[in-house]
Amino acid sequence: MRMQRIVSSLLIVALIVSAISISVSAVTSNAPKRVINLVYDDSGSMIITDIKDKNGNVVEKDKKVDTWCQAKYAIEVFASLMGDNDTLNIYVMSSYTKPKLVLKGSDGAVANVSKVHNMITAANNTPFGSVKQAYSDLVKTVADEKWLVVLTDGEFQNVDNIDAYFAQKETDIKVMFLGMGPQADGITPNEANNIFYKEAKNNSEILKQVTDISTQIFNSDRLNVNASSKTFSFDVPMAELVVFAQGANVKINGIKNSDGKLFSSSTIPVTVKYSDKPATNYSDFIISKDLLGSVATFKDDFIAGEYTIDVSGAETIEIYYKPNVEIAAYLKDGNGDEVTDLTDLEAGEYTIDFGFVKGGTSEKVSQSKLLGDVTYEAKVTNNGITHEKTYASGDKIILDEGSLSISVMAKYLDYNTVSTQLDYTIFKNKGITYEVIDEPNYTINSSGFEEIKPIVVKALLDSKEFTQEQWDMMGIPTVQLSEKQDFKMGDFIIKKTEELGIYHIYPSLIDEAPSSGTYSDCNFQIEYKEKHGNETWSGISESPIKMQDNRSWIERNRDLVIKLIILAIVLFIVLGYVPGIKKYLPSKLKTRPTITANPLVPGNEVKYFKGLLEKNIFTTIIPYIPQRGRIKFVPSGVYGVPKLELKATSGRRMILLNTRAFVGKDNITISGQKVPKNSDKLKLTAGSILAVTTPEWKYRCQLNTERNKKK
Repeated sequence: MRMQRIVSSLLIVALIVSAISISVSAVTSNAPKRVINLVYDDSGSMIITDIKDKNGNVVEKDKKVDTWCQAKYAIEVFASLMGDNDTLNIYVMSSYTKPKLVLKGSDGAVANVSKVHNMITAANNTPFGSVKQAYSDLVKTVADEKWLVVLTDGEFQNVDNIDAYFAQKETDIKVMFLGMGPQADGITPNEANNIFYKEAKNNSEILKQVTDISTQIFNSDRLNVNASSKTFSFDVPMAELVVFAQGANVKINGIKNSDGKLFSSSTIPVTVKYSDKPATNYSDFIISKDLLGSVATFKDDFIAGEYTIDVSGAETIEIYYKPNVEIAAYLKDGNGDEVTDLTDLEAGEYTIDFGFVKGGTSEKVSQSKLLGDVTYEAKVTNNGITHEKTYASGDKIILDEGSLSISVMAKYLDYNTVSTQLDYTIFKNKGITYEVIDEPNYTINSSGFEEIKPIVVKALLDSKEFTQEQWDMMGIPTVQLSEKQDFKMGDFIIKKTEELGIYHIYPSLIDEAPSSGTYSDCNFQIEYKEKHGNETWSGISESPIKMQDNRSWIERNRDLVIKLIILAIVLFIVLGYVPGIKKYLPSKLKTRPTITANPLVPGNEVKYFKGLLEKNIFTTIIPYIPQRGRIKFVPSGVYGVPKLELKATSGRRMILLNTRAFVGKDNITISGQKVPKNSDKLKLTAGSILAVTTPEWKYRCQLNTERNKKK
């Protein structure tokens, strides 16, 4: 049990130190230059020490401990996890005027671990001068990130106030201080000034305190691993995973995704091991042979998801990560819509936004706690002029026509950065305006224009003179009258001249002859719209055209005369249908008047039949001619009774044209009267009643009723 506690505590101690450089594994190709000056306590108390109670009284003198072995192992782990841009300077308290070892991450883990493993020192005192030397050298160092790490188990010598010393440190230096054991010196933390302190008085406290420190220093670049299932997950794509497994017989076989695919380590796992080489001035010491571990690096395209670490013999497992992300910039137009076609980017105001995408793709990566606090900034260069403002996500940006370069950088997990440069060509739609510089007067006679001179128009591009290149690109505009006139003109003739921006415009007549109507001053419209590359050149203007018509009134108004004649004819015809001018049969006449047949022979009953009014089509549709018609007023089969031949007269009345056909017909009466012999064109009304008597029936027909009553 004691050895297990020692192993656990030693692992955590190692991780404290290694945490400072682990973030290198999460850095992209823009990884910062990092320098760590580590003060390693190799004093005799690391090998043999007095155990004191809380009052400072010695309760066990000259007790052998394995703290030196733990510390050496911790530094080996630290060396195995260094990044390419890391430099580790190890100062030992026995000889601190200069670093005992200088390790470069670029030399590789195997070489660096070997150097630490073979380092042998003399165990002496615990001078504070070692801290001062390491700090002094760090101040002179130029680096993106600088750390001073102090690892000790005893009281420092030759120092009055450690807090006062650290309080005056440079702001760009971070201090990590871990006091180990019951006799360790303590300091007052000041996180605002990047001074961090934890203490572990015994083995049971080391695990908790150092875990807290590791989480803080790792700044979210350590993944949570389920110890029982050996599973872990992440929600952003990863490019690199570093596995540190602690145990006497550790074997890291690989990493499996949820589909069962096995990822093998990119390099041979580095073994870190307990040291069996103590100080030169001690021959009796304790070696913790259970201090064994392995570090493996996996580089691949790891998509977000759940994974399992295939490892055996591990007591603890830590996994660190390097996100596979790149930065992307997005532009939104005035409507808030993202501009998707950046090859067709128009000058104007935009909103600039930033975000992460998966490396080598345009696949967006959502914000995740695994990226920590992310900040974006961009510098914009437009037409060779760099904007003074540094743009953040959500800022407005004005883009002018020409070349555009956006240099974007994102910082995440403290010093980790990604950057990119985006180059665009910005176009601007151009407006064309026109100015009439020569405006002739046109005279119209019976033959057309007396003289044709051009209207000279000058075009400007964005209110500027055309260059020769622009003029060569310019096409022919369209010209037409602005409004409809009472006269007609032919198509305008437009000629592009050799002079920059100058057009000659000629008016024309249809078939070279003037139309009816009076030619007078009016406006014409000149318009151009055409695509030139990404740009649209467009413009529309109105200008006057001066014309004087010298033709006679009849020539100018011949269409009007014709229209008046046609109107008179139409009016004459229409009047021919007006009641009173045209005579119509009475409107009360029924098309199918009712005929009542009353029996004159006993045994028969009253019967009803339908007569028939037939209007003469010709007299109906021809104006002015009185309308005519005929009425059949007895049933079919009754012979000797002619139809009524009628003609309309004024007042919606009518006359009987075939009166003579009824003269002398004693059995036929009209409104109760026989037709007199001297009658000619007898007048009738719609209320007239016609009666016809036969030996068996008396037929009665009233022209304007649906049914006649029996008489």
